[in-house]
Amino acid sequence: MITEKEWNQAFEHIVPTLSLGVGALSVVLATMALTRSSPLGQRVYYQDGQYLVSVRYPGQWHDLRDFVQPDNPDVVAIYSQYGPDPWALYDFVCRDISYKRDIGEFWAFPSEVLASGTSDCEDTSNLLTSLLRCGGINAYTAIGDYQGYGHAWCQLNGQILETTYTSARPVPDPQNYCPYCLFDDSEVEELWPGALGEVFRLGRDEEAKLSLIAEAIGEEVPPECPSLWPPLVAGLVTGGILGTGFAMILQKGE
Repeated sequence: MITEKEWNQAFEHIVPTLSLGVGALSVVLATMALTRSSPLGQRVYYQDGQYLVSVRYPGQWHDLRDFVQPDNPDVVAIYSQYGPDPWALYDFVCRDISYKRDIGEFWAFPSEVLASGTSDCEDTSNLLTSLLRCGGINAYTAIGDYQGYGHAWCQLNGQILETTYTSARPVPDPQNYCPYCLFDDSEVEELWPGALGEVFRLGRDEEAKLSLIAEAIGEEVPPECPSLWPPLVAGLVTGGILGTGFAMILQKGE
């Protein structure tokens, strides 16, 4: 039979330990969310004809083709309003989806992009590819290199459609776009063996890349919507700190 005194003594040790554990777990989850990598740090995995990438939640793998969804009802609804003109679809994505960078990397599906109205280059490119493919137009999402930085864009009959622009326009510097991998909802083409894995090893500096893109068209960098990741991470870490502080208060009150 445990006495009240023994229980209180045990409680004094358990509560701070649990709170510290919660705080540590919060930091770990936040770090995993920021790095967007699998437990082994692997970002690309080839299996049975699939090109699997870890670009959403930790431990999740998706085939590249999963992110192009021409039959998605939300995509079909937008296509019915702006299609079949490819330029009108391109202009819709540029004007209606505001740029928002990722911290780490998180790929959104077309419905998520349309619902939020904000996203970064690979998400808007996949949305535009989905819209074009909805009308039977032969388009691809390209992921590769823009002046040394990892980037994504839509490719239509060899023409580059840059979805970070604020309106549809021709790309003035196509020589600066170097595709590594092209994909749509049915096929993936690596331009050389292992090219997909190399994409995720390219430099990531969204501010510098956007400045170069804006410089190419002679405009200022477009306004950016704030990312949701910093408040989320801050909340997780703060939760752990507050939990620890609450435990200390309980301990002092005994």
